Amino acid sequence: MEFYKTGLNMQKFSYLLLLLTFFLLSCGEEVLTKNTQSTGTSSPAIQNFALTTCSEFHFEKPPVDILYIVDNSGSTLAGSFQSIKTEIQNTIFSISNEFDYHIYFAPLNQGGNESIYGYPVILSNPDSVPSVASLNVVAPENLQMFSQASGNNSELGFQRAQNIINSNRNIPDGNGGTYNNGIFRDNAHTIVVMISNGNDTEANINVQGNTVIDQGVYTNRKNKFIDYLSAPMSAESFRFMSLVAHSSCKSGWVSGSTYRQMSQDIYQAQGLTDNNANKDSYNLCSGDYSNIFKAVNNSIRQIVVGHKYDHWKISSASEDSIQADDITLHKVDQNGNKTLINEDSQNGFEYIGYQQNKNQRIEPTPGEPATGLFVKLNGSAQVAYPDCLIAKTRTPTEYFGYFALPKDPDLTTVEVTIDGAKIQKSDTNGWSYIGWRDVLNIKVPGPTNASVSPAVNKSGYFIKLNGDAIYTNGQTIKVFYKAKAI
Repeated sequence: MEFYKTGLNMQKFSYLLLLLTFFLLSCGEEVLTKNTQSTGTSSPAIQNFALTTCSEFHFEKPPVDILYIVDNSGSTLAGSFQSIKTEIQNTIFSISNEFDYHIYFAPLNQGGNESIYGYPVILSNPDSVPSVASLNVVAPENLQMFSQASGNNSELGFQRAQNIINSNRNIPDGNGGTYNNGIFRDNAHTIVVMISNGNDTEANINVQGNTVIDQGVYTNRKNKFIDYLSAPMSAESFRFMSLVAHSSCKSGWVSGSTYRQMSQDIYQAQGLTDNNANKDSYNLCSGDYSNIFKAVNNSIRQIVVGHKYDHWKISSASEDSIQADDITLHKVDQNGNKTLINEDSQNGFEYIGYQQNKNQRIEPTPGEPATGLFVKLNGSAQVAYPDCLIAKTRTPTEYFGYFALPKDPDLTTVEVTIDGAKIQKSDTNGWSYIGWRDVLNIKVPGPTNASVSPAVNKSGYFIKLNGDAIYTNGQTIKVFYKAKAI
C-alpha cells in the first residue's frame, strides 16, 4: 500500500517537472526576443503605361467649277422662255455651300463687243483665282446673266462650251505663273449647264428632210469633253447638264435632243449612278428646275485630307519619369494590324525627350504643336492618316544601396533580409554599417548606371548595401535589430 502511494507521488512529480520545463523554455524565448525591433520597406514597383493616339484629318471643300451657257439665240424670243429666266437664275442658290465653287455665266452667242474673258463670275473664295481684279466678279443677288437675243437660229453649243473653258483655264506659263484667269481649274469637278430652247446645229445634219445627228461631228465634240478628265486638266469629274425641252411642248419651243444625248453619253461614260432618272438632262417643259443640282450636290463629297507626322508625343510625364531606353512603339492601321517600330535613325524612332510646343505634323502643313515627351519618326516609321500609334513606356529602373534605421543598432543583433533572403554582413557583397546621416540619397547607379535623380533622401542610422546586395524596384527589405543600450 505504501509502495503504491510512493509510485503515485513519483508520477505527479514527473508531470510537474515537465510543466516547469516548458514554462522555463517559454520564458527563455521571450527573454531572447525581447526588445528586438524590425523595420522595412518595399521599393515602388515598375509601372507600365500605354498611350494610344491616332493621326488626324480635316475636310476641305472640293473645287467645283460651273459654266452656265444661256441661250440667247432667236428662239429665246418666245415669251414662254423669257418668263422662266428668273427661275433658272435661282438654281445657283441650290449649289452646295460645302463646295469651293466658281460659277461663270456666258450667253450662247457672243456679242460683237463682248469678251470671252469678261462675263460675270461668282466665287465662293476670292483667293482661289490668280487675280480677282482681272475678273468680273458679282454677288449672286446682283447677277444679270441673260443677254439680249442675238444671232440667228444657229447654235454651236458644244463648241461654245469648249471655247469658254479652254480660254478661262489655268495654263502654266513655264515661269511659275499661269495664262488666263483660272476660272476653270485643274483637278476640279467641272460642270457645264447648257440652258437652251433649241439644238446644237453643228452636230446635226439634214438627211432627206429629216434632222439627224452627224455622228462624226458629235463624237468629236463628245471626246473633247471627255478629254477634260485626262491630263493636263485632269478634272475630278465632268458633267454636261442640259436644261432643254424634251419635246416640242409649247409654241416656239424646240426639242434639244442633241444636248440631251450628250448629257446621257457623258454621264454613262463615267459610270455614274447618282442621277439615273435624268442622266443629267432636265426637261424645260416640266417647269421644275429647283433640283437641277441635287444629284451633283449629293455626288460630290468634301475632301478628306489626311495628316502625316514625323514627330509624336508619347507621354505627358516628366523626362525623369520614364525609362528612356525601354520605349516600345507599334503602328496600327485601320484594320487593327500592328507593326513594331524599332529604334532606328533611318526607318524607326529616336527618343528626343521633353519638347515644348513641338510641331508633330509635316503634311499638309507643319502643325499640331504639343508639349511633352517626344519621339522623332524617320522614313517608313512616319505615321499618316488613318493610322494610330501605341506608345508603351514605364517608370525607370531604380537601385537602392542604403537603408535608414530610426535607432542606433547593436550590430551583434542586426539581421538583414531582402525578399525574405538573409543578407550577410560584408563590405563587398553584403551589408555594412555607416552610422548616422542627416540626409542621404538612398538611390545608387547600380549595374546599369541608372540615374539617381530624383533623389530619395532619408535621415537616420544607415545600413549600407554593397555589391550585389543592393535592391531594386518591387523588392522588400527588412532589418531586425536591437537598439544599443543607452
